[in-house]
Amino acid sequence: MTDDVGKWIRPTELLSTEALHSLLSGGDVLEQDEHGDKIVRLQTGDILKIFRVSRKISGARFYTHARRFFRNAERLHQLGVNTVVCKRLYHFPSWDKTAVLYSPLAGYTVRKLLDGNLLNQEMAWALGEFIARLHQSGIHFRSLHMGNILVMPDGQYGLIDIADMSIYPWPLFCNTRVRNFRHLCRSRDDISSLGKLCWESLLEGYFSAGKLGGACESTIRHALTDTVCFDD
Repeated sequence: MTDDVGKWIRPTELLSTEALHSLLSGGDVLEQDEHGDKIVRLQTGDILKIFRVSRKISGARFYTHARRFFRNAERLHQLGVNTVVCKRLYHFPSWDKTAVLYSPLAGYTVRKLLDGNLLNQEMAWALGEFIARLHQSGIHFRSLHMGNILVMPDGQYGLIDIADMSIYPWPLFCNTRVRNFRHLCRSRDDISSLGKLCWESLLEGYFSAGKLGGACESTIRHALTDTVCFDD
């Protein structure tokens, strides 16, 4: 096996029921569902994110969501994009669950800043530049929304919850950029909290940094005019 293949096929560790209980002891549950804990902050400060596969036939049984999360984090770091630092991959005795252990990214989500009315036009412009950088780097973050973009203490932006992502060796095509923006705008509360002036700043920041042709910029503007409306 070559070194390159070894990087792709990162080994996982078996996490027994007893070891899981020990690991989670004293931790804070951040998210759970009817099946149990999904995201837990451990006493060490690290995060354990547990993935479950419900379907018996699924590609996630072969290339797991945890492995995809880990790999995406590595590739984002290679591209200079701030994100979590993954430490370990786990699989469980039942094989329908996997997990990833990572160090969280410091900061607050854009959504939290919007809720506190703390995002200004300058920050919105920088957010647009950040999204343009993602698109120009070939990063299609399908889960792009204000709750998955973090503002770090130094003012830089970063990404969290990065399992659902494709990274291409070319800039995103125009129609993919449009779809990504529409996903960003799915939460009416987010866009309403952002406000018209900050939304316009976000777009201008994006177009100033996106290296787009006139036709693509026009397509995106037209698509978003139909998607985002503000009360005058």
